[in-house]
Amino acid sequence: MMVRRTNTDDNELTARRRILDAAAREFAASGFDGARVDEIARKAGVNKALIYYYFKSKEELLAVLFEETRDAVFALFDAGVIRKMDFGTGDDARRMLTTFLEVLEERQDVIRVVLMECAKRTPINDMIFSMIGEILDRMMALAADTGYLVEKDREKAKVTEFFTGMMPILNYVAYHEIWMERFGMEEPALRAQFIDAFLGTHLAYTVRKAGR
Repeated sequence: MMVRRTNTDDNELTARRRILDAAAREFAASGFDGARVDEIARKAGVNKALIYYYFKSKEELLAVLFEETRDAVFALFDAGVIRKMDFGTGDDARRMLTTFLEVLEERQDVIRVVLMECAKRTPINDMIFSMIGEILDRMMALAADTGYLVEKDREKAKVTEFFTGMMPILNYVAYHEIWMERFGMEEPALRAQFIDAFLGTHLAYTVRKAGR
């Protein structure tokens, strides 16, 4: 039997989404420790009690934002079109990287929080590196499935992907708007230059090491 969505259901989903979006903005602006639930409520246009109705704590709010980001990346990795791409060719690699940037830029406030908090030795740091580890594991599985990773090189590839692959991408997502403002660049030009640099360094190295 089909269950119809009610206006109440829609309103609850909308309120929950507004809270999460407001929390992402507040965490990005103030850091996790400096973020205030009162300010999240103000930005979301709800009362504080409603936040605690949906989420037990600031930690849970951040955990849900991280989970949504992780799941969006996983959905991209699992997409059939991605698995059919040949990353040894410039066009496919460029399309993949462009799509990846677009997915992350939709969540750029969360990415800013990741970069702010990942150097701190706190429970939030544990949460971040748990997410990063899951993404790297799934990335390695995708690379192995598509013939780009020799199993014996798995740990080296993981280090390479984190320090020369993932971190430059996260930094681009977090800082590209600031760069555009400071140096007067338009986004299409900046993105094109970043993609060219990424393809010419990280991806050229990883594809070459995989024998492509």
